[in-house]
Formats: sequence, structure tokens, C-alpha cells
Amino acid sequence: MSKPTKSETDSVQTEPEELEQHNKPNVQILYEETSALFANQVIVNSGRDQIVLDFSTGIISDHASGRHVLPIQKRVAMTPANAVKLIQTLSGVIQQQVEASKGEVATTEDDS
Repeated sequence: MSKPTKSETDSVQTEPEELEQHNKPNVQILYEETSALFANQVIVNSGRDQIVLDFSTGIISDHASGRHVLPIQKRVAMTPANAVKLIQTLSGVIQQQVEASKGEVATTEDDS
């Protein structure tokens, strides 16, 4: 997979927007791995100090034995506070995509 574009990395915010710009550290993103897994399913487990996300591409069925297996390809663990930040960031990105797609539909209808 290719590296995210500048606009993709710019849209991710790791701190609340109300913080002043001068309080944010100057951080350069270094991609050690750029391969991506498309996950159809995720299992969420939690403990007192962590949230664990197990990602899978989907169920594999063996029709001969009737057995079904959900292989886990990637696991991500984080603190509950960082899980909240992830939810907020994903919600914002999804809302932007929904609004952009509404604009595309309106533009397409106007062109007709």
C-alpha cells in the first residue's frame, strides 16, 4: 500500500482542538510499515487498563468439516483514554466523508 497523502495525515488530530497551536509538539510522522490490512471484522476486549482490538479479514469456512474459523491478523492495544481519542477522530473523519459524499451527490444532480 502507498503512504497516506498529506490531506489524510492532516485530518488526524491527536489533541483537543481547544489547545493553542504553540502548545502542540512539532512531530514528524515516520512510517515504519506501510502495508495495510482490510478488516471486515473486529473483536473488542477490555480490561481495567487497556482496550484490545483484534482485526480479521473475515470468517474462513471449511465446508467438509463444517468448521468456521475467524483468524486474527492484527492486534492493537491502547489505553482507554487513547481509545476515546480514536473514537473522536474516527467520528470526525466519517462525518467529513458523509458531508463530502452529500456534496458530490448534489453536484451530480445539479449537472443533470
